[in-house]
Order: sequence, then structure tokens, then C-alpha cells
Amino acid sequence: MYYSIISKCNRYPWILNKYVTRGLSYVERVRFLQRLKEEDRTCLSYVPSGKFLAYCRSKPLIRVDEANTDKAIVWLAYSEIKNYAPDILQTSVLLDVADDGTPRYSVQLGELRDPVKDKLEDETSGVFTDLRAALFMVTWREAHILSRANCVLMWNRNTAFCGKCGSKTERNAAGYSRKCTGCGMTHYPSSNPVGIVLITDKEHENAILVRQPRHPRGMYSCIAGFSDIGESLEETVRREVAEEVGLEATDVRYIASQHWPFPGSLMTGCFAVCEKEELSIDPNELQDAKWFSRQEIAEALERIKHNPFLRLRGNPSEELFVPPPGAIAYHLIKHWYLRTPAQEIYHHIY
Repeated sequence: MYYSIISKCNRYPWILNKYVTRGLSYVERVRFLQRLKEEDRTCLSYVPSGKFLAYCRSKPLIRVDEANTDKAIVWLAYSEIKNYAPDILQTSVLLDVADDGTPRYSVQLGELRDPVKDKLEDETSGVFTDLRAALFMVTWREAHILSRANCVLMWNRNTAFCGKCGSKTERNAAGYSRKCTGCGMTHYPSSNPVGIVLITDKEHENAILVRQPRHPRGMYSCIAGFSDIGESLEETVRREVAEEVGLEATDVRYIASQHWPFPGSLMTGCFAVCEKEELSIDPNELQDAKWFSRQEIAEALERIKHNPFLRLRGNPSEELFVPPPGAIAYHLIKHWYLRTPAQEIYHHIY
């Protein structure tokens, strides 16, 4: 039934409107999204009825005063965005299909002149916000939307030429594939797998948190690192722990995952256990790493709860705090502290 309705859209537009506005099931949305990705004509036909997430210099348009609500992301109609992006049919990328069946796209507006940018912000009550900050101003679900949008936009910009023969590539309408004009190879966007792990002692009374040089003052997080070719997730975690703090991890358990746009990673969150031994820190990777007690971690969680902007500004007192709720590390740390059963953590996050 679904495909027969869609196939009639060009002949009977009113059928399409009725179908989209009634709402779709999850399976219908996924299949509709796949069709939009694969069929250029279908994807382009929906652009005028779609919703758009605008970026300017890789900064998404966000309503800061609506932070952490469903209204934080500014979704623009085609009529609202087309004057700011006259080449929108060639530059927008497909994001997803909303619950009501509306296709949603994203577009990079590039170097808008300040008066034009100010006008768009005034019209929408939004602000083009640094992506790292914006990820902590939206809900967990919408953080994935911001991440996906930026990564697909950047992938299209960075894949203008074929990595095999060097010829120019041409994108499809959805922006989810690029075909080489020389050798014919088709390129697709992908994520880089990263293992991120909270290490605890066997009694679950202490946990290792680490600090990288780029972290703001006072912030410690979980051990993390990219997977090597041929590694399983468990092998990645055990290797990273050995490299960074000189301990042997056991009992690696997957908990939940998160897409992260820096540079385009799939963060796979885990728990693991180590003997509570002295740490041997790799100075090339870390600035510091410590065993922290359950009480110290409770205080760190409380600090970031009351002041999420510590992640951006740092803590002048250099007292310990952890990443805010927009990061998978926060949920690993929080649910370890709360002693949430591992099999239930996913449901608390999502």
C-alpha cells in the first residue's frame, strides 16, 4: 500500500499530502527515507514541502532561550529558507523523516553577510550557535540530528574529488552518495567507530576518569579511542586502557552508543573492570588520569547538573566536573554512580 501511494504522487499530489499529514509508523518512515536517499526525482519533489535546518559556518540555528526542549532547533519551511539559499536544490542534504511524515533537510548557508544573518536570526528568534555548545542545548535525540546534519554537509564538501582516481565527484539529490566522473566509483558517508569506556574497580567503589589537554579546566571524562582496522569493540577498549593508563581491562560490556560530529564518530559506550592499581599515564595522550571515589564523582555530577556551561567555560576553581548530559560519557558515569543495571541503562538514555 505504501509504495503504491507514493508511486501515484506525481499524478495525484493530493494523495501525497493526505498520506504525509496522517503520520507514519517507524517502518514506513525508514522505508520512505531509504526511497528518498535512492531516488533523485522523488527526493527533489519533496524539497518544497520539507523542513530545513540551517547552518552558517557550521553553526546550527538554535533558539537558545528554548534550550533542552523540542523547540530548540529552528525548522524552516522552504518558503522561509529559499531566499537565503537560492541553490538549495543542489546543496541541501536529506536528514530524516519526521514523525508526521515530513522529510527534513539541512543546508549550509556559508558566509552570510552579517546584516543578512542578523535578519534571519531576528525572523526566527534563533542564533547561529557553535556546534559544540548547541549539542548541549538540545534533547538527546535532537543532538543526533545536529551531529548527522553537520557530518553529511561536511562529507559532501570534503568528497568533491574521488579518493581513488582524483576526478571530480557528483552528488545524488539526497547528498548521501557521490559518484566519480572518472572511474565511476560511488562514495558513501560513514562514521568512525570509537570505544569509550568507564573503568571501575571490582567493588564498583572507584572509577578512572581522564583529562586531555583540550578539556576545559576541571573536566575529566572517560577513556576513549578510535578502533583500529580489524579490531572488535572489546579489543579497542582493552587496548586503549592499556595504552593510556597502563592497566589490563576485563569484563567489557557494551551499554549504548552516540554519534559525535568531531570528526564524525560513532561513540560506543562501555563499562569495564580493572584491578585498583597505580596508573601509568601516557603523556602523549593524556594530561592526567586518576582513580576517583564514588563520593567525588557524585560531587562532579552535581556540579555539571547545576551549571552545564562548565563544559564550555571551565571551572575556575578547577574542582572536578564531568561532561554534561549531551555526551555519552555523562550517562556512563551517572548510571554507574546510580548503580543502574546495565541492561536498563539504554532505556534511561533513550
